[in-house]
Amino acid sequence: MSEVKDETQNQPKAGLSAWVLGSYGAPATPLAMVALPMAVYLPAVYADSDGFGLGLAFVGLVLVLARIFDGFTDPIIGFISDRSRTRWGRRKPFVLLGTPIYIFGICMLFIPPIEFSDITVFGYTMNSGYPWMLAMLVVTYVGSTIKDVPYSAWGAELSRNYHERTLITSWREGFSVIGSLIGAFTPAIIFFFGYDKPTDAVYFLSLAIAIVMPVLVINMLFSVPEYHVEERKAGPIPLLESFKYVWQNDPYRRLIIVFLFSTIGAAMTNTLSFFFVKHVLLAGALFGFYLAPYFVSQLVAIPLWFKLSRRIGKHRATMVAIGWYALWSCCIPLIAMAPMEWFDAFQIQNLLVLFPDETQAAALAYFEGKPTGKFLFFIIVMCLKGSSIGALSALPYAMAADVIDLDSAQTGKRQGGAYFSIWSMTRKLAYALGLFGGTSLVVFWGFDSLADPMNTTNTQFSLLMLAITYSVIPALFKFVAMPLLWNYPLTEKKLAEVQAEIEFNNSQSDGA
Repeated sequence: MSEVKDETQNQPKAGLSAWVLGSYGAPATPLAMVALPMAVYLPAVYADSDGFGLGLAFVGLVLVLARIFDGFTDPIIGFISDRSRTRWGRRKPFVLLGTPIYIFGICMLFIPPIEFSDITVFGYTMNSGYPWMLAMLVVTYVGSTIKDVPYSAWGAELSRNYHERTLITSWREGFSVIGSLIGAFTPAIIFFFGYDKPTDAVYFLSLAIAIVMPVLVINMLFSVPEYHVEERKAGPIPLLESFKYVWQNDPYRRLIIVFLFSTIGAAMTNTLSFFFVKHVLLAGALFGFYLAPYFVSQLVAIPLWFKLSRRIGKHRATMVAIGWYALWSCCIPLIAMAPMEWFDAFQIQNLLVLFPDETQAAALAYFEGKPTGKFLFFIIVMCLKGSSIGALSALPYAMAADVIDLDSAQTGKRQGGAYFSIWSMTRKLAYALGLFGGTSLVVFWGFDSLADPMNTTNTQFSLLMLAITYSVIPALFKFVAMPLLWNYPLTEKKLAEVQAEIEFNNSQSDGA
């Protein structure tokens, strides 16, 4: 008999408890603590005058090479995870294996035990920072792939309910924002202790995740069940045939295209954010103060986006979030071009007038010589923009969980690992493209990341194009999603029909 039901689905009818949801989402906190320095600080640590002083264009190239390698390892782990059968489940062993590899790579990347210097390889002289960065990125990304792809697939298999899947991703996104907040507040806090460089921030964050991540991952492995899945077909689907089913899945194909262009834009923004704040706003030492409220706005807005998605559907809520994001992104070049004196009302001394004189004097001592007016106005705009980021992260992931049911109805298999591996591969390759595009464009337009921002050799044109590449171009990439999401076919009603078909097919398999 070619079709048998080899496993049983034992998910609880009453839904997942808060403890299970929290235990599953909690490891996203240290992941986000790392994601922040990886996305924002890594280019600054390696390509800034206060960091390791490497060239921005070559640092971008190294990041792209590492990302390309990383992207092609995702399908391997995804398909192996789907086919694994152990007493501990399909996903848990991979999460356990990948975590220490990931932590080691992060620590070696941001706290290198060697001093970088010029070396000669095959007759070419280069800084040793480039090969070290590439090697440690490969280690980090291998560990990330081993744990993250099964982790995402595990979350998609925790529930079959349309809205509970959004709840799972919302919990995970909430913990992710908490991690981002910790990562964002860390440089703001250590600023008052005299640590104001990107290398200082990543040092403390690397040590923190080395302690926190193992604790939360171990709790998840013990506290979160990995349910058996229903599969009508006993044997594995060949690799090429699996790819064929994935590509024929129209809702998933739409999501991949949406996610690809959105990630390209996000990569450009993340890579250039520090350089924008340092060279355009002239507030590089205050960078951590922008990140903290930016991520607070994400956290506060997540429940609002969740309510909106229940009312109008995940795809329409995502469209609203894209429009909101683009609106405020277009304001950023206007802030960049405006004279500093227009923002005098936002100077820190004017915002502290209600505090005692002693408090004012103590606070102003830390900000002496730093132009804060334009920077603080920029924070307000970024909070409005940042309130959409939670939706743009959580809702597409929840929609990706839905499309796996559509595949199950067609194939009789549960291929969450395959789907999320391709999702992850797309994200990483798109991120590499956006990173390379962002750094290459600003260098092409004459921007020098090693220039002194106060006595700069950068032209007004290069700084304006840095602002546009940081904000407007990424927003344009996100608009690709609009026509693809407008008539998105996998609604809550359609998903219910698909799940009913799966139940019927399984009942037929039982009677066979």
